[in-house]
Amino acid sequence: MVKEITIDSSVLVSAFVRDDRFRPEARQVMERIFSGEYRATTSATVFVEVCGSISRRTGSDNAIAVRDQLNKWEDMNLITYSELTAKRRNEAAELAVRLGLRGMDATVVQTAKEKNRMLITFDEEVAEKIKGVAEVYTHKDLPL
Repeated sequence: MVKEITIDSSVLVSAFVRDDRFRPEARQVMERIFSGEYRATTSATVFVEVCGSISRRTGSDNAIAVRDQLNKWEDMNLITYSELTAKRRNEAAELAVRLGLRGMDATVVQTAKEKNRMLITFDEEVAEKIKGVAEVYTHKDLPL
């Protein structure tokens, strides 16, 4: 049976950065997406966040390659991006205020909450803040 998940930018960044400490766990999540065991959705803002993070960490050429790969995965229906509508924006803002989340994190949590999917993140601060709001797993909980 396919498990519906929401992935945070931290998972994607870790999957792309060779020396990232969470790369093995991120690759494990990605392998499960590629095999069809997981179906991944995330906020459209994650696409931008991942490209920016990769550019800062490894350079613009790598960021362009990552952008192209993320587009390819979207075309292959491996990752679906949830658009930031006015309703979702307002719900994310409410979560940011109530839980003390950064803006981009709030959009990802809103996606997980709306879709009633578990969120996989390697950001332990976010994971702690959203307990009781959405089902959340970190690198400590893998394999799932």
